[in-house]
Amino acid sequence: MIHYLKLVRPVNLVVLALTMILFRYCIIDVEIYKFFDFKPYMSDWSFYILLFTTLVIAAGGYVINDIFDVDTDQVNRPEKMLIDTQIESSSAFTFYKILSAMGVIGSIALMVTTKEIKVSMLPIFVLVVLYLYASTIKKIFLLGNVVIAMCTALPIVILSFYELRINPLDTATVILFTQGIGLSALLYSIFAFLTTLIREIIKDIQDIEGDDVADIKTFPVLAGILPAKVLVFLIQLITLAPLLLIAYYFLVFSLPRQFYAVIFMLILPLLVQIGLVIWAKTSPQFKWPSLVGKIHMLLGVLTLLYFSNGTAPHEFNKMFNFFAQVLHWF
Repeated sequence: MIHYLKLVRPVNLVVLALTMILFRYCIIDVEIYKFFDFKPYMSDWSFYILLFTTLVIAAGGYVINDIFDVDTDQVNRPEKMLIDTQIESSSAFTFYKILSAMGVIGSIALMVTTKEIKVSMLPIFVLVVLYLYASTIKKIFLLGNVVIAMCTALPIVILSFYELRINPLDTATVILFTQGIGLSALLYSIFAFLTTLIREIIKDIQDIEGDDVADIKTFPVLAGILPAKVLVFLIQLITLAPLLLIAYYFLVFSLPRQFYAVIFMLILPLLVQIGLVIWAKTSPQFKWPSLVGKIHMLLGVLTLLYFSNGTAPHEFNKMFNFFAQVLHWF
């Protein structure tokens, strides 16, 4: 049983669950919102169905990816292989089908409990995409990296989609809260997308030998380690730019606690990762920027705790209005 648990990456699933729970109870459903007559459309019961559905689909994605990755893992990480060593591939595929079936059942339950058919079908869409990624898409130049980054950002997007409804009877306060949820989802999903994209390309550099043997056309395989480093560096700069703007915003409005939190939790780890990417020369050395990337993503998730007092709608609307005015000046 322990081998099946390792197969689904329990640490990654815990971080995913933490992300969804914190976004739900720090951004969408905060106790103080009730005093402003704001109540989430999605009930707690529906949220936990979505959480369960997301986790089993993600777990299935890890399983099917390992099934298709047997050849590359024999070269890249033979000591960590589970398929065909600890678990037979046929048994692993049966496990994948069980997880996928649970994901489909969860999506159907969401359709029934939320009445939101289109949004509730998104987990099934992700399930199909993850299978296609493992079997085909990951072999396509850069597309696999982008697809995984999008799938990482989707849980936050899906959560917000259930709440982004505005009707003519809504008060200005309710509209403000709804906009705040949408803007926070936009910001955190972009962060998740960019940081995941960075790590995926770094992982491809780590796996360059096995991918080459398996004829998987990743960017490092086709272009080499140095061009891949340059690409990672460019995406890191794209990630750094909005973080610096957010730090500047907090500095302008004399919010030192928030300013230092952004500096030490988000900007500093990214700068460390940039330095490690520049330093790394061989594929094994890229395990360090990959590790820092994991820490950076976790710290990003933990920043959600700051909004547990219900300030998210006000903070995000104010921030985006400030940047809109700055852009208007230009």
